[in-house]
Amino acid sequence: MNETPLILDRLVVIRLDGTLWGGRKRLRREDLILGDGSLLPPESLASLGSKRIADPRDLLVFSRLKREAERICLQVGSRFLGGIAIPECDVGWVRLELERIRSEFEAAKAGYLARYDERIDDWVGQHPDFAQAIRRAVEPVDVVRHQLQFDYVVFRLKSSRDSADGLDRRVDGLSAQLLDEVAVMARELASASLNGKDRVTRKALSPLKKIRRKLDALSFLDTGIQALADRLGDVIQRTPRSGEISGPFLKEICDITDRLSLKGAALQTHESGATTSASRLFMNAASAERPLPDGDLLAGLEPSQDVTITGMDQELPLSIDPIVKADENRIESRSYWF
Repeated sequence: MNETPLILDRLVVIRLDGTLWGGRKRLRREDLILGDGSLLPPESLASLGSKRIADPRDLLVFSRLKREAERICLQVGSRFLGGIAIPECDVGWVRLELERIRSEFEAAKAGYLARYDERIDDWVGQHPDFAQAIRRAVEPVDVVRHQLQFDYVVFRLKSSRDSADGLDRRVDGLSAQLLDEVAVMARELASASLNGKDRVTRKALSPLKKIRRKLDALSFLDTGIQALADRLGDVIQRTPRSGEISGPFLKEICDITDRLSLKGAALQTHESGATTSASRLFMNAASAERPLPDGDLLAGLEPSQDVTITGMDQELPLSIDPIVKADENRIESRSYWF
């Protein structure tokens, strides 16, 4: 039985798009003030790099909000086909969070552009010896407005008849990708809070709770993922609710963190050998047909219209199905720019 449709039926993909203006321009020879006898290498030997034409501190808010949007999606999702796959049941609150970020980004963008010329003058004032080099490279405000953009779209994937094998391989690798992301989180926890410690505060449990939430959300991908989430939940539950953590409780935390630190394929083998993807999903006997929605998810695409997603190692023809209409969780077909 092909498991891919059953897994995709439980998933939606969020794609975060857009650009951030970095306030940098190419550094040119005429921008440099050289002493007598100085010699610049030819471009075939070395490049001059870039120069900042705006204060980077003024732009930190935009990159921070972009990272926050990605972090929110990854709380319950995993990277997949250039986007982040999350359970459909979580799409409502994730969309609300992305809308909040969009609003904050719009406000920050409007504030920055309103004082753009003043900010450039301030930056020139901090570097008077290079004023001409900075002003020569300053971008018009409309260019900056166009580059400070972000869009997100939520969609469902369905393989077309000619691409079923390719999408099957991608879906089969999703559980390993999830565990690879968990491994990064676990290694960061071990390095920051556990290695070489004989006691830790309860703050060390916070990353483990985040890992458990991520595993729980996508546990239908593989029976081993659910078993791992349950084991992690048991360790967290038995840890004392107050005071520092030490002794056998700390050892349990270190042991499971070490296990979580394994790369995805290694952890799957360690946990259960060859795991059976989505077998929990089949036990639910959820074989009923979904009701057809009454609207498109992506503007300009008809239901089941074939599209091609590029930017991977091969082009993969896919069909995009709209999300089922579901009250407050309904996903609008408009784009959100900031």
